[in-house]
This record gives sequence, structure tokens and C-alpha cells, in this order.
Amino acid sequence: MKFNRFLTAVFASALLVVASCNDDDEIYNNQETSYSGILVVNEGSFTKPDASVDFLSSDLSEGKSDIYTKANNENLGDVLQTIGFKGTNAYLVVNNSNKIVIANRFNFSKNTTVTSNLVGPRYIAFTESQYYVTNYDFANVKKLNIYNNADNTFIKSINFDRYAEKVVEAGGNIVVQTDGTLYNFATNSMDITGHTITIVKPSTNAIDKTVILPDSGAISDLISYEGYAYALSSGNTDSYIYKINAADGTFTVTTLTGIPNVQKLRIESGNFYFLDGANKVYSKNMSSATSAVTTLFTTPAYSYSFNVIDGKIFVSNSSFSGESTSYVYSLSGNQIKSFKSGIGTNGFYKN
Repeated sequence: MKFNRFLTAVFASALLVVASCNDDDEIYNNQETSYSGILVVNEGSFTKPDASVDFLSSDLSEGKSDIYTKANNENLGDVLQTIGFKGTNAYLVVNNSNKIVIANRFNFSKNTTVTSNLVGPRYIAFTESQYYVTNYDFANVKKLNIYNNADNTFIKSINFDRYAEKVVEAGGNIVVQTDGTLYNFATNSMDITGHTITIVKPSTNAIDKTVILPDSGAISDLISYEGYAYALSSGNTDSYIYKINAADGTFTVTTLTGIPNVQKLRIESGNFYFLDGANKVYSKNMSSATSAVTTLFTTPAYSYSFNVIDGKIFVSNSSFSGESTSYVYSLSGNQIKSFKSGIGTNGFYKN
């Protein structure tokens, strides 16, 4: 099983915890199931229904594998792209199965499945009354679907010219990454599809503004923090973090000078944390555009996923033919733990 080999390093000592499947089940004997902690998303192998969700306790001491299958006695589906949360529900966006599975976020019992108008669903964001799902099949479908929170009915789609990837809520507006990079099979290279962020007004469910970022890189990430959207653009020499006011489309920029190909961005307690194409993890204080960048550590291998949760950095070395290996670091760059996770680990989420 995926969580029976936890390798924990605290200060200078290490503890190896080996548990059998029965031992794993015994962790929860005589307790009400509650997956309050860290959820580990494993997208699985493409065209196979082996996507899964693992659980890790907040103190990193306990884990449980494939919690959706155990709760529902069914496979989750083909390529779990992401998870979104609204109230007590977890919205599991299953890309190649063209569905969203809505489950109780604490016991993972399935409530319902949404399939209406989904073609290659990617990411999800919420307002009070609606939720928004990007659809992108790397061919003809490039759209944002809108659904009613109350009954999950489909409302409408908004189509884009080139791209539909990350989507976040910021300041009451919906912000969509509508450009990035796309693999060109004719030239065997990655082509930049453009450089726009699109803002949608929930009151009208129409495009309100299109923000054109001024650098020549490619948009590689989009997150939300304290009412603003932050877009990460990656160039071959420098990278850029744009703080976007979704109300009027204005932005300021932080240049990561001499750090090319930054792939993932997170914010924790007033600091940027980011991962570049060479698997180096950095931090930078947000309060000043000229504050120093600190190199924290280099991950053991290519990191397919990256997040910062409650003062800990999570990364994964993902395998698409067997178990992945995930790692946890302190904010100063010391490895705290490594553990086995599912096929194609692509995300860590606080629950």
C-alpha cells in the first residue's frame, strides 16, 4: 500500500515506520473517520481508471491510501486533475473521465457526479452561488463552464481563443489563465500561445477585462491570495510575478532576475515560494520587489507537484507506472519526511 513506508527525518534522527494494510486500518479503529489534514492527489496513468486520493495527518504521523475507493467501493476515474473545496464538499475534477465527483471532504463519501458539458475539465473556482470549471482538450475546446452551486445545473460556457487552464476567485471576480504553452508536434517544441489573463464578472457571467502581460515569457501558474490574483510568467532569462487587481485589471510586477523557467508559485505568511525548472525551491518576501531571493533546497528529482501548507513545503517525484515518492521540507529547506504516494502525484491540499 502507498503509505506503509514513511521515512521521517526530524533534526538529525530518522524514524522508519512500516505498517501493513491491517495496521493502516487499525489507525482508525473505534474512531469516526475524518480526513482533516493533508490530501494527496494522484492523477493516475492516462486512459486507466486508477486516479486516487491519499490522506496524511497534519502532524505527518499517520497516512491512509486511496480513501475515495475505500469510502465508495468504486474507482474514482481517469486522471484526477485537481480538487476544489466549497463548504463541506470536495469537488474532484477528473479530466479524462470528463466528470466532477462531489464528495464529503471529511469522509469522502460521494454525493453526486457532474458530467454536463464537460470536455477535458482542468481546474475549478467558486463564488458564493456558482462554480467555474476550465475545459481544455489541447485541440478545439477552450472554455469556462459555469454551474449553479445549489443544484449543480449547467448555466453557460464562455469560449476563449487559445487556452483555458488555471482559474481562481480574487476579490469577488473570476480570473482565468487564457494563455500558456502548448506542445507543437510538428516542431517537437513548446510554443507560447499568447500572454493573457481574462477576468469574468460573476454578476453577468461575461468577460469583463482581458489583461495582457508585458513580458515575453509563458504563463505557468495562477493563484489567489488575500483578494488578488498572482500570475507567474516564466522566461528563458528571468521570471515574473504579477499581482493583479481583478476589479480593474491593473497590476504590479516582481521580477525574479536571473531565475528562468519558474514553474510553480505559492504564498505563505507574506512570502513567495517558487520552484524552477532545475528543481530548485526559493523564497522571497512579498513586501518589497527588491527583497533578496533565498535558495532553500533542490528537490531529489523532477517535482511534478508543489505546495506550501502550514509552514511545510510539499513536493513529489511522480511515477506514472507505479508509486510516486513525496517529500516534506521545512521552510528553511530541511527535509522532514518522505513517503510513498499514488500513481502520478500532482497535488497536496489542506483539508
